[in-house]
Amino acid sequence: MKLPFISLFRKKNPFSHFLVLVLRNEKANAVIFEEKDGKIRVIGQHTEYFENSIERATIDELLDVLDRAISSAESSLPKNIETKKTIFGLIEGWVENDKIKKEYLAKLKKVSDELGLTPIGFLIITQAISHLIQKEEGAPVSAILTELDSKSITVSLIRAGRIIETKIAEIYQSVPYTVDALLKHFQTSEILPSRIILFDGEKDLTQEFISHSWSKSLPFLHLPQIATLPPNFDAKAVLFGAATQMGFEVLEPKKKEEIIEPIPEIEKEQEEKYSSIQDFGFIEDIDIAKSPVPVHPPKTKSLKIKLNLVFTLVFTMVKDNLSKISHLGNPIAILTGKKYIWIPIIVVFSIASFIIFYLFGTSATVVLTIKPRIIEQNKNVSFSTSTTSDFPKGVIAVETVSISEEGSSSTPTTGKKEIGTHAKGKVTIFNSLTQAKTLLPGTIIRSLNGLEFVLDDSLTIKAVASHSADENPPPTTGQVSITAAKIGKESNLPSATKFSVASFDAAEIVAKNDSPFSGGTKKEVTVVSKEDADKLLEELPKSLGSKAKEDIVKQISKDKSLLPIFTNKTISKKKLDKEIGEQADKITISATVMYESAAYKNDDLKSQATFLVQNTVPKNLTLNDKDIKIVIKDVVKKKDSINANLNIKAILQPIIDKKSLASKLSGISFEKAKAKLAKIPQVSRVEISSSPNIPILPKMLTKNSKNIKIVVNVNE
Repeated sequence: MKLPFISLFRKKNPFSHFLVLVLRNEKANAVIFEEKDGKIRVIGQHTEYFENSIERATIDELLDVLDRAISSAESSLPKNIETKKTIFGLIEGWVENDKIKKEYLAKLKKVSDELGLTPIGFLIITQAISHLIQKEEGAPVSAILTELDSKSITVSLIRAGRIIETKIAEIYQSVPYTVDALLKHFQTSEILPSRIILFDGEKDLTQEFISHSWSKSLPFLHLPQIATLPPNFDAKAVLFGAATQMGFEVLEPKKKEEIIEPIPEIEKEQEEKYSSIQDFGFIEDIDIAKSPVPVHPPKTKSLKIKLNLVFTLVFTMVKDNLSKISHLGNPIAILTGKKYIWIPIIVVFSIASFIIFYLFGTSATVVLTIKPRIIEQNKNVSFSTSTTSDFPKGVIAVETVSISEEGSSSTPTTGKKEIGTHAKGKVTIFNSLTQAKTLLPGTIIRSLNGLEFVLDDSLTIKAVASHSADENPPPTTGQVSITAAKIGKESNLPSATKFSVASFDAAEIVAKNDSPFSGGTKKEVTVVSKEDADKLLEELPKSLGSKAKEDIVKQISKDKSLLPIFTNKTISKKKLDKEIGEQADKITISATVMYESAAYKNDDLKSQATFLVQNTVPKNLTLNDKDIKIVIKDVVKKKDSINANLNIKAILQPIIDKKSLASKLSGISFEKAKAKLAKIPQVSRVEISSSPNIPILPKMLTKNSKNIKIVVNVNE
């Protein structure tokens, strides 16, 4: 990540002060840090909340919230020193292609101008958090980062340190339920990381997440581990990210020097005794069930407290053992009287009891983080409705299930058709023959430009009267109505148009109109085509497919699943609301579609996948069918079977005999145990803790192997 304004920075004073503004959905956090000689130290911090969210905040509210946060954080600064140089920590939605979006850039410019800030760069908060976790753990992070606000949740998918996708939603029902629902909308076909990291929640939700039943559709290989980041980790991450870009070193907060003081008398130091002995889980004269449990117990203690712990424990044991031998007389009198012989016995017995407790009474938890070996294979199998499952032959039995769905579908019409009227008129026909001629209805006459017309009625024309050779008598005539053979205004011919009569020579019979023709019209309209009907028959089964799948799933038991295709689709009772060729803007079809699919047993699919990959599993590794992810692809229906390809991803873990391992670890030091455990293949991290945590004494595992708990976590 680049800080775009870093080049503007120049040191002028021995001390330089910087401001980090972390802008979150519901709050703003101002952090003041001081730089000297390339090292930085946090000297002030304050958080202010928005009334609803930063997206809904007006510019006035944004200025007011940031002003209050900065002013409170600056209260630790010397007088006359104000922070100007500012680094912004922004939510992912404010940034696109490594640039701040225009609408948010305008807001930040307004804030900078009004509050007198000089921007020198910005970081995306989720990226900064991912970077810091990677730095602390020493490896790129793959996890589901979950930001918890009071009203909403932001979930980011991180793979190998990269933010792949982020979604946000208001909390519904519960926080885990909302995260579950958000993960279903992630556009990923890969296996989800089995690690959920929570941060910035007001309360610890670890147990609530652990007890949540995750949806089976989510591509987890196994139940996700839940981790919670410390408070203000986001501000720390942005600070560390900025320091890295600027080449500075971050100093840890200063710690108070440890002071060794004389051990006070226990009777007079009840408060100090409480603070020291509570680490053992037992407190004198106090009901621990009603006492508050420290959320973050200190990891180290001063020498004074360590000595008090051991002294107090031994003192308590001595006192308890004195009370157990009260039949010998008053225990205090024994200590102050002449029966001193019991004192060394009691002390030795108490010390021996403590040693026995230390060696056999404590318990230990050994957490092994495994880097799994993932194998992936693609195998062809067949699904059969007529045989039982035969895994060596790659055959999985299925049963046919069907459902009928009624529905309708519409589409715009695409057919084209010309409609209109025929031109009409009357013509006079001239007969020059010496014999009469009768023209029947439908007789065709043609204009000189090739337009055809037909006679509406029959017409008989008398012959020309007899005459001598040198005479030229006029032809006989008759008038008849005609209609254009085709529609269109081009047949609206003017008067005096000449026509020929079919089957007659132009010198024998001709026609002519005395008046113009009229009534011919033509236009193009949209009609139902056969292609439109065929398209509906194809689309209707698709539109009802989702509902059919949901209804079929309801018919099968929870231990079964459907193949991702329909093996058959049959349409019946189909009805079109328009005829082919009918003028219309759209056409609708109603029909009943019967869908057939095939259901297989989930255990059969896992058994088939296990059988296919088990021969590739090394002897020192083990395969659990719960750690297999299977995707059915390329499903093809044939006559007697259904062929498909199985994409199989399996997680292999080393074979660990927890009982035997606990026996081998019993009684050895933490260092030796870690060295021994680190030799186990694929072990990437070892953590050992004991309870109670006894200081000063060597860190050793209990000799009672039954009190050693081995936990194996898989880190993707």
